[in-house]
Amino acid sequence: MMRHHQNNMENSNTSGKHRVGLLAGVTLLLAIFAVELALSTRQQSQTFDEAAHILAGYRSWKSFDFGINPEHPPLVKLVAAIPLLRMTLRTPPVPDDYFKFVEYLSGREFLYANDADLLLFRARLATAIFTLLLALAVFFMARSMWGDGPAFLATTLLIFEPNILAHGALVTTDVGATLGLFLGVGSFYLYLKKPSGRRLLTAGLATGLCLGVKYSGILIFPMLFLLAVVELMPFRDPVTKKCSPDLLKKALRQISSLAIISGISIVVLWSFYGFRYSARASGQALNPPLSVYASKIGPSGSAIVMRVAHWRLLPESYLYGFVDVYSPAPIPTFLFGKVYAEGQWFYFPAIFVIKSTAAFLLLCCLVPFTPYLRDKMFRREIFFLIIPPFIYLAAAFLSGINYGVRHLLPIYPFLIVLAAAGAWNMAQRGRTAAIFVAILLAFHIGSSLRAFPNYLPYANELWGGPQNAHRILADSNVDWGQGLKAMQRYIAQRQIKDCWFAYFGSVVANAAYYGIPCKPLPASFANLVRLQAPVIPPALDGPLFISSSEIAGPYWGGDWANPYLPFRGMKPSALIANSIFVFDGRLDVSLASALSHENMSGQFLQAKDLDKALAEADSAVAIAPNTAGAHGARGNVLMGMNRRPEALSEFFLAAKLRRAAMSGK
Repeated sequence: MMRHHQNNMENSNTSGKHRVGLLAGVTLLLAIFAVELALSTRQQSQTFDEAAHILAGYRSWKSFDFGINPEHPPLVKLVAAIPLLRMTLRTPPVPDDYFKFVEYLSGREFLYANDADLLLFRARLATAIFTLLLALAVFFMARSMWGDGPAFLATTLLIFEPNILAHGALVTTDVGATLGLFLGVGSFYLYLKKPSGRRLLTAGLATGLCLGVKYSGILIFPMLFLLAVVELMPFRDPVTKKCSPDLLKKALRQISSLAIISGISIVVLWSFYGFRYSARASGQALNPPLSVYASKIGPSGSAIVMRVAHWRLLPESYLYGFVDVYSPAPIPTFLFGKVYAEGQWFYFPAIFVIKSTAAFLLLCCLVPFTPYLRDKMFRREIFFLIIPPFIYLAAAFLSGINYGVRHLLPIYPFLIVLAAAGAWNMAQRGRTAAIFVAILLAFHIGSSLRAFPNYLPYANELWGGPQNAHRILADSNVDWGQGLKAMQRYIAQRQIKDCWFAYFGSVVANAAYYGIPCKPLPASFANLVRLQAPVIPPALDGPLFISSSEIAGPYWGGDWANPYLPFRGMKPSALIANSIFVFDGRLDVSLASALSHENMSGQFLQAKDLDKALAEADSAVAIAPNTAGAHGARGNVLMGMNRRPEALSEFFLAAKLRRAAMSGK
């Protein structure tokens, strides 16, 4: 008896030591994760959406205004702005203008009217809480499903996942959406595993958090519904193949559970808007109004939105953002070195293969060959890890929104937990298998560390690594405006005083704030919003800095309109932060010069100074006579001068040149 008692004590001590060791290991992983996020983000300048999100969060707290950046629910923005609330900040007035102009231009003004680096760093650290919580959620969910070993392995895979590191401390909604979907599905799994009122409440709260982060969060409902249906499948007699008598009872319980979760989640969503319907405070209104903006989604969709608005079932800002996100609009895409006018079905599979580590891809490929995971006792776990990514990917394919791997992040934690379970089981089958898994894990970690601190342009070694990502991808996959600090160091080391810069983030960031002395060149988004820019000569002496997204050109509307297309085949003098090209020597920029004259012509035309407008358009045609934009600008001025036959001739020529350029002739 004493021996039995002694054995129990020894087992208890061993178990206690194991828990302490596990806790220490997880704490170390989280510490490494936090350091990675802090050190990498400190070296990144502002990315495209961050200033708008920061201003939106700050005004939501200070002015109860949810009309800034309504295309995203407020939770991440509210959290990001918390460290700024006790600071004395200069806040620009918000003009009554088209909401997208307001959020980006006012966001820039707000950020750089204050200590931009301090604001950005504080807001990023606050946002990183979502990423650290994601690591904890992955650990606890994997531990609940598979045990300590797979949980530790899954957490290790996550904290060295380059795409999570790239977006984990940015003031954006992508990792927050990843956490929300994973928590929502995970809490429902725990509820089904051991139903209780507390777990049902937790599932409702997690689902509400999911809705409050990003509009893709509504995908949680089809995910939970399908998972609930799958739970009913075993209720058949294996001999008669008829439904069990308990099926109806369980189905009713599942329906009521989903109804309660949905109800709680809607209340949670309203709480993020302060339980107030109106998007703007103090008599302000959205521009354009919801009734006008809803027409983007067609008569039937608009009628549904306005009916929901009439009964005030959802906050006005949430409905407005829903219209913005789900309204049909072609999104240009740059993939494999080619610009597509709209999204492509193969985009997301391609970027998953390009931007995931090769080791992780191999671990995912090995999962179907793991007998352990085909065991019927793990049926629920497998469905909970496969169905959510399947639904999310299906929605991504249909969306046509090909902005970047950041929109694919929600599938990563599910696949990581699944891959970790398979890898752990494989490692238990023998020493050789264990060494193989260890090598893959080492390659995963090594590939991630090689990319530090520039995780955004990550591509795995099969595609040439991060330094070659710009050849096949653009936008937030490579260049999202994050390279200004690295560029400033490059300029300072070489004591450059005279230079030119075509910057992808020029609409939202202030290059001069970072000590960059370069004169601006035309940039795609600045061109879209008609920001005033100086006229430039057709040839320039370098150094010339060009963001890789400007050379890729998805937002120029196609290669035919991209003034930096000739640089795509040129060898640069340097590549800064794997996202900004440097060109030296005497450089032909005639296409960009013609564009600058076109823009100046448009400004004079708007001011009704037709003679100057025509002179600028004539200059554009003289510099680049074979470009559609130059002749189109001249046609616009001639039409304004009531010289209709000449204008139509210019428009006809512009259309002909555009067709020829698009066909490659």
